[in-house]
Formats: sequence, C-alpha cells, structure tokens
Amino acid sequence: MNLRQVSVLLFAIVLALAVWLPIRSQPTIRSFYIAPNGNDTNPGTIEQPWASIHHAATMLKPGETVYLRGGTYEVTQQIRPHRSGTATAWITYTSYPGEQATIDANQIKVAPPSGNPPFAHDQGAFQIEGLGYIRVRNLQLRNSHNAGFTIRDSHDIELYNNTIDTTLSSGIAVWCQVEHRNNCQRFKIIGNTIVNANSHDMVFPGFSREWETPHEALTVSDIENFEVAYNSIHHSDKEGIDIKGSSRRGQVHHNYIHDLDRQGLYVDTWGKTIEDIDFHDNVVHDCRGVGLAISVENGQLAKNIQIHHNLIYNNLGTGIFFSRWGGDGAREQIQVYNNTVHHNGYGKPNPGETFYWVTGGLFLYTSNLQKIEIKNNIFSDNQAFQIGYSDRYLTDNSAIESVLQQKQIAILHNLSFTSQTFTYPIRVGWPPNDYANVRQILGAAVITDKPKFIDPKTGNFYLQPGFSGSAADSPQEHTARFDLGAFPIAAKPNLWWQSNFPPQFELP
Repeated sequence: MNLRQVSVLLFAIVLALAVWLPIRSQPTIRSFYIAPNGNDTNPGTIEQPWASIHHAATMLKPGETVYLRGGTYEVTQQIRPHRSGTATAWITYTSYPGEQATIDANQIKVAPPSGNPPFAHDQGAFQIEGLGYIRVRNLQLRNSHNAGFTIRDSHDIELYNNTIDTTLSSGIAVWCQVEHRNNCQRFKIIGNTIVNANSHDMVFPGFSREWETPHEALTVSDIENFEVAYNSIHHSDKEGIDIKGSSRRGQVHHNYIHDLDRQGLYVDTWGKTIEDIDFHDNVVHDCRGVGLAISVENGQLAKNIQIHHNLIYNNLGTGIFFSRWGGDGAREQIQVYNNTVHHNGYGKPNPGETFYWVTGGLFLYTSNLQKIEIKNNIFSDNQAFQIGYSDRYLTDNSAIESVLQQKQIAILHNLSFTSQTFTYPIRVGWPPNDYANVRQILGAAVITDKPKFIDPKTGNFYLQPGFSGSAADSPQEHTARFDLGAFPIAAKPNLWWQSNFPPQFELP
C-alpha cells in the first residue's frame, strides 16, 4: 500500500468516526407502555405492555417515556422513580393520548403520625426524591392518605395537566432540605387541578379527625426558580397555594382558586428569607379565609414580593392581609398594584362581635413593614374598610401620615369605594386576646367613585368603556389618567378562567 492509499484510508476512517460518534452521543428515545391488563414480564411494548407503574419506575432511563393506557391502577405502595433524566433527555410519565390513566392510592399504608402534636409524615403517593429532569403529565391521582405528588430534594421537575383528587395532605408538594437548597431549582407546576385536598376523609389509623390536616393544597417550600401557573384549586379544606420556607425567585400566576376553607394565596416565611416572588393574574374568590396573606411566621424576612393584576372577591376574610401570625417577622419591599379587590370580609362574626375576625379590603394588621407600595388598585364594597391599619401603628401617639412616611409605606392612586358608613376605630380579631383597633386610610390621589364593572355577578370585573374616576384630594400632577385594577381599561374582556380551564399544554 503506497503513501497515497494510506492517506485515503486514514481519511475514510476519520470521516466515519466523525459521522458515527455524534450519532452514538445522541440519547436514545424510547417509549414504553403500561396497561391494566399488562404483565411486568412483558417487554413493555404497546402490544405487550407492562402492568405496573412501579416496574416502569425501576426501568426507565434518560430520554424514555412511559405511556399509561386508560383505566384505574390501584397501587399498594408508593411510586418512586429510580433514575434521573438529563438536560437533553428527560424521563416522562404520561397518560396515553386520548385516554385517562387514574392512580388510586387508597391502599397505600402510611406510617402513623409522630411528634407533639402528632403530625403526618410528608410523603406522597407518587414521590420524586433526589432526582432531576423528570416530567409527569396528564395523570389522575386520587385517594391518598398522605400527599398526592411529593417532590423532595430534587431539581428540574415538571408537573403538567395532572388531576389530584382527595388527599389528607397536599395535592402537590415540593420540598427541599437546607443541605440540598442550592440544588433545588427549576420547577414547573402548570395546568394541574387539585380538589378535596387536606381532607379528613383520608385519615389513617392513629390520626384523629380532630387534628389539623397537614400543609396546603399546593405547597412550595425552600426551592428556587419555579413557576406555579394555570392551576385550578378548589373545594379543599385548608389554604390554596402556599409559598413558604425560604423560597426564592418564583412566579405564581394565572391560577384559579375558589371555595377553600382558608386563604387562597399565602406567603409564609419559615427559617430565613423568602424573596423575589411575583403573584400576578390570579383569581381568588369564595374562600372562607383571606384572599392573599403575607406572613413571616417563623422566619427572618419576606422581601421583594410583587402582587399585581389579581382579582380577589367574595372571600369571607380580608382581600389582601399583612398578618402578624406566628413570630410576626419583617416584610419589606412589597409592591401591591393594579389589583381588583371587591366585596371581601363579610364572614359571620364571632358571638358578641360586629365584624369577621379578618375583614376589609387590604388590612395592614402588622406594623413590621418597610418600603411598601400600594397603588392603582380598586378596593370596592369590602366590609368595614377598603384599606385599614391597626392600632400598632399609633403606639407612640404619632400621626399615621408620619408613621407611614417613616416606614416608607406609600398609598396612592387607588380607587376606594364603599356605600357604607362606619365610625372608626373598629375592633376586629380572634379571642381571647388577638385583637386590634382598626382605622381606614385613603392615601394620596384617591378616587372615590363607584367602579362601573361590566358584570360582577358573572365574574366580569373589567371596567365599562368610558369609566374614568377622578382623584378627590390630589394636586394636578396626580390627576392624570392611570390604569386601575386588574384589567386594562377599554380592553376586550378575557375571562380566561371560565372556559376550558386549565388549558391543555402541548410539550415535546
């Protein structure tokens, strides 16, 4: 073989390797199938499907998808995926297109509660722990004696268009322990339906119906970079969406929350600091608690919280509540703007009292606030007051305007309307000793006109074309037109939560 032939041969080998190696490096995309009449000794093809999700959870590798054929899968043990996917090859669990797979967790035995008072262990019927790059879509999970889906100490997890019906604890819960905090990132909880969460109907042996059920319908704790959106949460026995612990950098938007026993949306700091959370374009109504609460129960600080373009109406408690629950820690850099808060606070008072224990439109119950901005909101027909502050602001006998200026609390450009007349202060709170005297404040450049909503009885809180309120007590520079409330003035109504909700998300 001469030199020219050797050169040609070497070139051919190099060319073959250049073509072969990229092909070999690409992930293998494979699909497997599960059916109620399958068998785990089968190869998992559509013609010969597996029988159990547990078997799939032990078998799936990066880039693989398992399709659950329609039917009910009664499981007796927790479902736990064994492997992570990769950034370019996720593992997916999903119903077969056009069919509905239902996981019934009623037969899963859980450990008895422990602690003082006794508390259920934070486990899910479908538990993703210490893993990443896993997606769960279009599954129905019901009848869990603990949580539905629990994600713990993981990263890059997505739950899309799942339905969770009847759980003792959360329908969906995402947790991270402090030692794993830096790795608990990038979560999407989108398009799910949670109903009948925190239900005493799912108590297990050793758990009394008299005890409080654990957590909330959708719990997010100590994670970073997350999106909770387009979820429907209703007819459950505690809070709706709770962002708690020391979670950071999250978006909570376009969720539809109604008919809960407690508050719809909740910020609840435990540990260190919750920061950079954006609540926008949510709808909350007909909850027995408040619409949205901002608390620091057992933490240091809640910081940089944005609350805007939300519709909050017909809740028995306050529309937006700055609580003093628990340790009443500090809250700072919180912006509340362009919300519509209507007809909240009309819950039944305790015997011998005049008002529900948390009432009004926006209630500054705590005074542990700094750098708060409340502007461009509509507060209308809320019980007792539209914006109120507690007597804690006046303990040093200062004028409220001076106190708010010192704390950098700005209240301006809001519409504040009521057809009732009250003598302030009023007294609200919870027996035996958690009470406050509350006064109303209007703020600067207030508009006192009655808002002309298109049709509030059907949930249409867009303002009628041509409505323009006028500021009652402001200098000329404050009377320029500005958008009020959750919806753009003169825009075509888009009641996105009233039809085909949650939307179906198509993913790769």
